[in-house]
Amino acid sequence: MQRENPEITPESLHSFFDREGVLLGHLVIDSSIGGVSAGGIRMVSQMPTADLCHLARAMTLKYAFLRWPFGGAKAVIFARRDMLSHQDREQLIREFAERLVPFRGRYLPGTDAGTDDDDLRLICRTAGLMRPRSARDSGYYTALTVRLCIEQVAVAQKLALKGCRIAIEGFGKVGGALAQQLVEIGCRIVAVSTDRGAVHDAEGLDVQRLLRERDTAGSDCVNRYDPSRRIAPSDVPTVSADFFAPCALSWSIDSSNADRVQARAIVCGANNPVTEKARQALVARGVLCFPDFVSNAGGTLGGIVGSLAVPHDTVVRFIKQQFVPKIEHLIALAGETDQSLEAVALQIASANLDAMRQAGPHRRNPVSYTHLRAHETVLDLVCRLLLE
Repeated sequence: MQRENPEITPESLHSFFDREGVLLGHLVIDSSIGGVSAGGIRMVSQMPTADLCHLARAMTLKYAFLRWPFGGAKAVIFARRDMLSHQDREQLIREFAERLVPFRGRYLPGTDAGTDDDDLRLICRTAGLMRPRSARDSGYYTALTVRLCIEQVAVAQKLALKGCRIAIEGFGKVGGALAQQLVEIGCRIVAVSTDRGAVHDAEGLDVQRLLRERDTAGSDCVNRYDPSRRIAPSDVPTVSADFFAPCALSWSIDSSNADRVQARAIVCGANNPVTEKARQALVARGVLCFPDFVSNAGGTLGGIVGSLAVPHDTVVRFIKQQFVPKIEHLIALAGETDQSLEAVALQIASANLDAMRQAGPHRRNPVSYTHLRAHETVLDLVCRLLLE
């Protein structure tokens, strides 16, 4: 997808090799605030370096839009998790983690596609990296901000949410949680996909049934549904819907299918699901493209706050109170200036990033949540919510 996206030049790119010279993976530091960068570690069989740089840039923009005091980073371990024994996976992770030792106090890792909390614990223990306590609902929080963005777009477009048709690409932790939340507010989920297949029903799918099937069959849940409803996963972005919510991997919308997207708006749970070339084509057709680094920010926002041992209900309330005004302001400003949401969100993120960089020197080591205490009023806000 390099020809469909602008080139990204990060702050630094680090490649790690094993003793035989085989590439283990990469760490991209796109930016740093007070010497600190944060972003998840993926485990996938392959990934172009350019794509990893785009993912790290998305983290920079996400933290900057939220005015959260971290730079953006992203790492990848090259392996097929399902092809490794438990012992071999642990050995690979340890080897990769050993290469992260020089980044102690500079890099705050997290889980990502292909890695879980056990992997992250092993990485941080081996490399001596600090990590927050895990927030068990990060997928829910990501889905929550996607849902809140859909709600605000519906308000701006005077679209009734009850009966609103939504197609979701990806039915994992984010896509499944999003489907459930949207059904609860009266939306119809007309299509979902996994890496095993997809199903479509213009009248609305039985989301609870799909979630039950997922509990036992995983990604194969779509193939346990009504066979007459099956479609190709590649057809999900192009089904007739009011909203399309990509919640899988990057670049699922490119120049090959952008002209067939029928949704009036795309609101993303995934990072970088739409190429720049496709975004330009969609905007020219009048399709609203909500900036993904805004809509999927809930995993970052809720994950960090939730890791401070704040109850789930309070985290949800915190996200709603802090996030919704930002979205309302973004949509209003785009309307007032006749600019795209993407352009306005980039301006906000850039201004916030400059302000954080100019705020003065910060403690560099160790990374800890006292780092948060030196910036903004995150903990004060949480404490106030607890007292309400």
